[in-house]
Amino acid sequence: MKRRILIWGCCLIMLGLMFSGCSSKAEPKSYEKTIETARTDIWNAISAGGASSATVAIMDNGNLVYEEGFAMANREAGLSVTKDTQFNICSVSKVFTAAAVLQLCEDGKLELDKPVVDYLPEFTMADSRYKDISVRMLLNHTAALPGTYTTNAETTEPDPDYTQKFLAYLAGTELKGDPGKVSVYCNDGFTLAQILVEKSSGQSFSDYLATNIFTKAGMKNSSCYFKADNTDIARKYNEDGSAAPVEYINSLGSGGIAATAADLCRYGQALFQGKILSEAMVTEYTSPQYGDQTVPAGTPLYPYGLGWDSVAVADFERQGVTVIGKNGGSPQYNSQLYLLPQENISVAIVFAGNADVTGVANDIVQALLDENGLSEGLETETAEPTAATIPDELLAYAGIYGDGGAIVKIEFNNEKNAMIYKKYDGKTFETQGTYPYLSDGYFHLPVGYRAGFAKNFGQEFFMIYDQSSDAGFVSGQKMAAAAAALDTSQFSGKSWIPTNLSAIDANAMGVKTGVVTELPGYLYHTANGGYTLYGLKDATTTQMVLPYGRDLAQATIAENNGQMILTIMDYQFINTASVASLQNDEAIVIGSDGQSICRKLDNDGTFSAVMPEGGRIVIYGPDLQPDYDSSSGVAEEIPVTAGSYLVFIGAPGATFTYAYTV
Repeated sequence: MKRRILIWGCCLIMLGLMFSGCSSKAEPKSYEKTIETARTDIWNAISAGGASSATVAIMDNGNLVYEEGFAMANREAGLSVTKDTQFNICSVSKVFTAAAVLQLCEDGKLELDKPVVDYLPEFTMADSRYKDISVRMLLNHTAALPGTYTTNAETTEPDPDYTQKFLAYLAGTELKGDPGKVSVYCNDGFTLAQILVEKSSGQSFSDYLATNIFTKAGMKNSSCYFKADNTDIARKYNEDGSAAPVEYINSLGSGGIAATAADLCRYGQALFQGKILSEAMVTEYTSPQYGDQTVPAGTPLYPYGLGWDSVAVADFERQGVTVIGKNGGSPQYNSQLYLLPQENISVAIVFAGNADVTGVANDIVQALLDENGLSEGLETETAEPTAATIPDELLAYAGIYGDGGAIVKIEFNNEKNAMIYKKYDGKTFETQGTYPYLSDGYFHLPVGYRAGFAKNFGQEFFMIYDQSSDAGFVSGQKMAAAAAALDTSQFSGKSWIPTNLSAIDANAMGVKTGVVTELPGYLYHTANGGYTLYGLKDATTTQMVLPYGRDLAQATIAENNGQMILTIMDYQFINTASVASLQNDEAIVIGSDGQSICRKLDNDGTFSAVMPEGGRIVIYGPDLQPDYDSSSGVAEEIPVTAGSYLVFIGAPGATFTYAYTV
């Protein structure tokens, strides 16, 4: 603990020197083994089938010492990835949004610790605590906003009205906790920061970044969205070899910037040289900024800066090397930016498709440190912990824990001195692993982490810790019995499919709601395989009960034209139990209200359709996962399974011609 405090203390004192443009070790470096590591890891990721292509770059003291593209950016056109090929950088966009806010603070147009409502009176919520949210809280993830407004967040064409819809959504929702206390990763804060930049500067977000950041940093291949009419875009390819639709992320401040790896490195160099922010503001930007209740004990494994995921990446901090990092991920891209301020080095990598981008980036940085003797070596190894008896006080932590996306049950086996970790699958708690208790006071996981428990702030927490320190994060909050068990019948055991999905929204989730028998008074929403616990305000309205949970959203049920409709954010869902079966002679014409038409398929067979202009069809399997989505490419004949659901999406009057063969 003392070592960690010493390192962070030195960071706060010396960050100005680190970013002054003067490297403490300016002698020429070797990159041969580093480049070999990068190429091996990247090709392995592409060969594994998840990633379609990649771009990587390393900049050292202003020199672009390595830049390379991998695989085909556009297979249909026969275009390889070049130095100019744009990739979505996803949440790495947040560091640019934070920098824009800090520039406006330097200009006297904003103050970090003033309330957001002082600058954005149009920002309102159905929770009086929203008035306490400061500008800083948007950037260090402590605003306690629900998480991510997903309606049209990712689309197949830009949605210019996204931020207006976002503000309207916030006006009807609540916070998940008290602002300023807990840092929980939150995209909504950066969308609000984007609006703040536009309002304070009088420019569009895109124009502001182009003038005040991209141009100053020499980032000629960077833009909000992909550049207009740009054909040099890295496309993501599906397992069947088809190209996914071009991805547009409308939450620009949260994840909507496109760039190259080299441009990301140029940004790091511009920071080192003082071209973007003053020395004092860079220190503010890259200092630990997390809320004081982010962890109940110890320090956060991911010490947030302003926009940064970590201002002291643990793997390298142990070696005496300061590395500042930001990761990004979307349905189609994965990105990582690392800055090594003591060395004036920037490392960036972006994949189109799925890959362990942070793992690859870590390998590259580690190879660079090893090849050039830049690290102090790992901390002195302590004696390996041995088997031990679980203390009686830990046994009281048995119970059910909630987190954003998981419901977990913790049990203990006294005979084996082990913790049994179970996850809820919609029916029961399935054992995921049994982990031994060792003499260092932790339950050891097989992936280099340790599990433990802590009590603070009137709550009990399940924690995941670093392998050799007290740095950790909250993995679950113990759920106390509900004060009053309300009627959950409106939500219990229900499946729902959307009725107002837009033709361009890349999100096509189906939802299940239900109750956990062992936890009366709570219910869950599930989408994309995750289960998140909620309380009940009344029989038809949920409330957020997980201040440490990510990406939450309240739900309501109301009757509309004789149908029970579930509303989450702006999405409306119909209960699958009330969906009529598709008849082959039925005319499918979208009504004047623009609501989608939903039908059930009673038999296995094949389905085909002629799509009206602007139309879309999504087929949900019995598990409510989308088996087919015409926005990803129209198939002539689609195999379908009995118990699946069809959703016809289009403008009022749109007519679908189809054939369903069983």
